[in-house]
Amino acid sequence: MNNVLLSPEFWFIIGIPITFLLGSLAHFAYDWSGKSVIVGIFTPVNESIWEHLKLSTYPTFIWYILGILIFRDKVNLYIWAICSVISVITSCIVITCFFYTYTGALGIQSLFLDIFSLFLGLSIAQCLSLHIYKYATLTMLHFYLSIIIGSLIIICFTLFTFLPPKLPVFMDPITKQYGIH
Repeated sequence: MNNVLLSPEFWFIIGIPITFLLGSLAHFAYDWSGKSVIVGIFTPVNESIWEHLKLSTYPTFIWYILGILIFRDKVNLYIWAICSVISVITSCIVITCFFYTYTGALGIQSLFLDIFSLFLGLSIAQCLSLHIYKYATLTMLHFYLSIIIGSLIIICFTLFTFLPPKLPVFMDPITKQYGIH
């Protein structure tokens, strides 16, 4: 039993509730910090869907980095890195699609569904990453692409916190403003 709990495979599954908890707490971190610009890079600075994608992105990257530190001798670093980026991308896609389905297509405004979208996105992302970790044949090209894409994700989240494009996904629906305000 101990062997299963300390396995890399179990890490993916236990990552769902832990990253959900970290993401949920991160929702409040910017205000708790007194609106610190540094904290705002990693946590939502407004109520836009874009800023809320940080709730899945950074906890997921942190979770995978922690996994590398714990399982450094048990996992392939290259596959682990690929899985982290796939997990981040998947959670962002699921959250965004689910959000726009119930708000835009169905006209529903629901805090419960907002919170559930984070849990759903993280769950699907971790399960997909586990499947890829266990069964995919990956190459160094996949690794290099994942490093480039992961870096671009972090750059975009940082840049668009301060200079968001004037598109609906970046607009705070409450204040009708973009970025930090």
